[in-house]
Order: sequence, then C-alpha cells, then structure tokens
Amino acid sequence: MMHTTEQLFAEEKIIREYFSSWLESDFSRLDNWFSQDVYYRECYGATYEGLNELKAYINSKSKEQTVLKWDILSMAYTSSDQFVVTWFFDAKEKQEYCFDGVSLIAFYDNKIKSIVEYSTKHETYQPYKDKV
Repeated sequence: MMHTTEQLFAEEKIIREYFSSWLESDFSRLDNWFSQDVYYRECYGATYEGLNELKAYINSKSKEQTVLKWDILSMAYTSSDQFVVTWFFDAKEKQEYCFDGVSLIAFYDNKIKSIVEYSTKHETYQPYKDKV
C-alpha cells in the first residue's frame, strides 16, 4: 500500500515519540501508538502479543530500568511497507549497559502493528587490521 508523505511523517513521529517515552518514563500514549493486536519481539527473544501484554511488560520493566539514551541514528521507509530504524540504547538496572540495535517497524491503520528488534554489541574492533 502506497503511503502518502503525511502518513510517513505521522508514522515517523509515532516512532520518535515511542522511543522518547522510555527516556521520559511516560507511557500514557501507548493506546495511540500501538494496535490492539501488536506483535513485539525484543532483541533478546522475549515476545509480546497484544497491547495488554506489551503494557504489562512496559509497566514491569520501567520500574527496574532507567533508560539513559535511546538515540535514533537513522530511519528509512522500505518498499516492503516498514521502517528500518537503527539506534543506540543505554540503560541502567543493577549496572549500566549499552548496545546498538535495529528495529523493523510495520504500521497498520496509523498504528504500530509489529516491531522486531535486533541488537549487536556497541564496542567494535578490527581483529585483522594489522594482518592485511
């Protein structure tokens, strides 16, 4: 389905607001951002099916975790009707941790229908730099 410029702008805004909600600990707009039958797959394997499961997770996680940064590095809309969002995540629970990630985000009726996340270590190195 072809998206209009206005739809793309509105969907990008929803993505940015959702990421910001973790920094502000304000999840009051979840009903505006997510469809009732949302599917959310975390980069570490946990999945949430439906908005009620997602809300239960967010309610629990936000009590034990402080998000220090969740910076969107790039956002692109693809021909397969989804956004590819690259990001840097930094948070603290018992200890501080950070990693880089990618989210594949699909919309339906102006709400997030699915998110699938992938992560990688933030620190990089070049093991063969001095060997070539």
